[in-house]
Amino acid sequence: MPHALRTAIRRLLRRFGIDLHRTVPGGSYVHCPPYSYATYAPWFEPEFQSLYAEIRGHTVVSEDRAYALRQRARHCAHLPGDFAECGVYKGGTAWLIAHTLRDSGVDGKRLFLFDTFRGMPEDADRARDYHAAGDLGDVDLAEVQRYLSIFGGVEFRPGPIPETFGGLDSSRFAFVHVDVDIYPASRDCCRWFYDRLVAGGVLVFDDYGFAAYRRAQRQAVDEFFADKRESPMVMRTGQCLVVKLAD
Repeated sequence: MPHALRTAIRRLLRRFGIDLHRTVPGGSYVHCPPYSYATYAPWFEPEFQSLYAEIRGHTVVSEDRAYALRQRARHCAHLPGDFAECGVYKGGTAWLIAHTLRDSGVDGKRLFLFDTFRGMPEDADRARDYHAAGDLGDVDLAEVQRYLSIFGGVEFRPGPIPETFGGLDSSRFAFVHVDVDIYPASRDCCRWFYDRLVAGGVLVFDDYGFAAYRRAQRQAVDEFFADKRESPMVMRTGQCLVVKLAD
C-alpha cells in the first residue's frame, strides 16, 4: 500500500477515535486487530524511518516488512556465505540489504540480485499467481544499477529464474530474500537455494501470507517444505521465514 494512502487511512480512522499507530513513552506501538492489544513497532521509530526514506519510491515493500528483512539480514551477516535477493524490482530492499551488510563490518560478502528487470516472466499465470507476464515492468536495469552503485560486492543477474542461477552451483548462502510472487519462480528458488543455505541461514519469503498469493508463493513454499525438517514460520507482516537446520 502506498505511503500516502496509508497516511490518509490513519487520519480518517483517527477522526473516529481509532489510532492504529501511536507513540507513547518508550516507543511506537500499533494495534493488532482483531485483538485489543498494541505491540511495539520499531519500524515507525525515527532511526528506521530515516533508512526507509532512502528506499521509498524504489520498493512496494511496507515499513514493517522492510524492518523485518533488515533485522534478519543483520542476524545473518556474521554467518559464512553470501547474500541474495530474488525479485529486485527498483532496488529498494536490495539497497536496505546492502546497507545492512556494509554496516555489519563484515568484508568479502557478495549480494547477488536476480530479476528479469523487465517485469513478470512469461510463465506468470494471472489465475494462479495474481500477476501476468509483464506486470511490474516499470523498471530499468541501468537505473537500479546506478541506485546501488554506492555499495560494493553487488552482482546483478538479469534474466529469468532459474536460468540466472547458472555458474553458482558451488556457492553458499547465509541469507536469501525471495520476493518473486509467482509459483514457478518461488518453487525454483526453494529447490535451488535450500541445499546451498548454510546452517543457521535464513530464507525470507515476502508474499507468503497475502491472500492474493495463496496459490502462488504460499503453495510453492508449503509443497517444498512438506517433507523437510524445517518448518516455515509465518509472520504477521505477511512474510514467512525458514531457518536452515544443521545437517
